[in-house]
Amino acid sequence: MIVQKELVAIYDYEVPVPEDPFSFRLEVHKRSELFTGSVYRLERFRPHPTFHQRDREDVDPLINDALIYIRDEFIDERKLRGESPEPVIVIFNCELQNIFNQQIEK
Repeated sequence: MIVQKELVAIYDYEVPVPEDPFSFRLEVHKRSELFTGSVYRLERFRPHPTFHQRDREDVDPLINDALIYIRDEFIDERKLRGESPEPVIVIFNCELQNIFNQQIEK
């Protein structure tokens, strides 16, 4: 059976830390009367060509890192459920505050 969910909200979070800030995205979906959350973390990747490069002259000297949102498995998405978007957001905010020991600024 194909399951269709409606994307009802997207929230972006940035957690400042001394090294490199963490960036998260919370997507809130609705299916029937249940709202669920999906969490993604912004990561930096350096793509490499999959084909053989004959000479070093063919290699582009510019490095272009790609920023890609990947599914974050550190936060248990099974907890991110509610009868409206608000409980999902509150649960995620509490999880983030517990992990990083910081308050959320809106």
